[in-house]
Amino acid sequence: MMTQKLSYWDVIIAGGGLAGLGLAKQLKQANPELTIVVVEKQGFPRPRAIAKVGESTVEIGSHYLSHHLGLMQHLKDNHLKKFGIRIFFGAPADDFAQQDELGASQTFGIPTYQIDRGDIENHLADEVRALGVTLIDQADILQLDTRVETDSAHDKQLVIRTGSGEQTLVGHWLVDTAGRAGLLKNHLNLAAKNEHKSNAIWFRVDRKITLDDWCNSPEWHARCMPEGRRWLSTNHLVGPGYWVWIIPLASGVTSIGIVMDDTAFDAAAISDQTSAMTWLAQHQPRCAAAIGDARFLDFVVLQDYSYDCKQLFSDQRWAVAGEAGVFADPFYSPGSDFIAFANGFIGSLITAERRGQDMRVQAVVYERLLRSIYQNTLSLYTGQYGGFGDRVMMGLKLLWDYSYYWGVLSLLYFRDALCDFEHIRPLAGELHKAQQLNQSIQALFRQRAERRLQLPNRGVFMDQYQIPCLQFFNKVLMEEPKLPLADELARNMAQVEQVAEAVRDMLGENPALEISPCERELLGDYRLKILGNGG
Repeated sequence: MMTQKLSYWDVIIAGGGLAGLGLAKQLKQANPELTIVVVEKQGFPRPRAIAKVGESTVEIGSHYLSHHLGLMQHLKDNHLKKFGIRIFFGAPADDFAQQDELGASQTFGIPTYQIDRGDIENHLADEVRALGVTLIDQADILQLDTRVETDSAHDKQLVIRTGSGEQTLVGHWLVDTAGRAGLLKNHLNLAAKNEHKSNAIWFRVDRKITLDDWCNSPEWHARCMPEGRRWLSTNHLVGPGYWVWIIPLASGVTSIGIVMDDTAFDAAAISDQTSAMTWLAQHQPRCAAAIGDARFLDFVVLQDYSYDCKQLFSDQRWAVAGEAGVFADPFYSPGSDFIAFANGFIGSLITAERRGQDMRVQAVVYERLLRSIYQNTLSLYTGQYGGFGDRVMMGLKLLWDYSYYWGVLSLLYFRDALCDFEHIRPLAGELHKAQQLNQSIQALFRQRAERRLQLPNRGVFMDQYQIPCLQFFNKVLMEEPKLPLADELARNMAQVEQVAEAVRDMLGENPALEISPCERELLGDYRLKILGNGG
């Protein structure tokens, strides 16, 4: 059947969520002359608290949203400032203060946010339209082609159907940001599995859950400054093989997720709202009681959610970003980080090509770089869920994972080096060494996780804010650079290597259930003297 309308574009973006709208704005800011169309299946404006994971941000994703997309004021005015990641361990106790806590007593300097995806996507939609981007919503994609015969370089094609009929969009570039639909992945046979096996149940309830109300102890409340703000954290309730997230949204809605490895998932047998609440009542009764009779706004069960993609960027002018490409795991909330990485690489490729540069080597380097970041991120989770209820392992794990994330990856992103072809290539040797170090430490965590420990409750508070190296890494990111990037990276890596040595020493003690001297130092005020003053 012949379509009725034909239009030509520099860039066609299939998918109008955070990844697609963010890319459209980024491209327009860098190249105002570009003609861009974004095609989205759902309608605008979106409802608040839409059924998407990815409400919590960490430093790279927040930096991307606030600085690269210019959303700082919107984030401050319309979303919740996050109080970091917080984990509660141990068997449920009559007094919540008796459960072990891992988190920061104060927020580190770089702001992160709990974002309402509906609000931020509505705001971005308005902004990209104001910049001259065409947004076609409530559109079904009927056909996609990456190589069609035309008389120009516009050889990508999307056939869509809206309420006004069918139309064909012909473009120079085609970018898939349409999430798990995997448009380009299916079209080009790019789907790939990975070795991480995990499962998730998530839902939203129309109730604000204030975790601070779970304890009356003045001493417990005084652990954090300001008091009464724990509920703003991404709170995790953990056990062997599973973790539960509690994420607040500015709309008053709370996002709840139950994430499990195969062993825990098979035992839980969760398939609907009733079985989810039954499981919570047994394993995390305070969470179940806090949900109470709240109304469920949605409910999703997703098995084996982690996946790979054979290729993400092509010098043939197509690309994949967001969940349309790779997805590792929701722990540490890396989704917006990967949007930032991919959109930065894609923007750099499109800009280079428009300037007449040969982008073939650039496309290969960016592909390898993002794949390296993905594999490094995946290593944080693979085979480690069994240890999520183990406060010793997780105390060390978060120390290591934060140090690596802030000291290496965040440094490169905050210095705008990742997507700068000329800056990133000379750092390849140091980055390879860093990746090997990370892999060796993650292997130690996997060995510990095999024991699936849940240590007896001691009511300890592991205060990450007291760790000198974490203070140092975070402070560096907020400051203007005082050294060339290569020297900054080498200095940070020296600190990261000291953290690695501390982790090896403590895990090497192989402590039994009774607390060891190493654990006592870790769990007391969390000052690892081996790290010196962090500077």
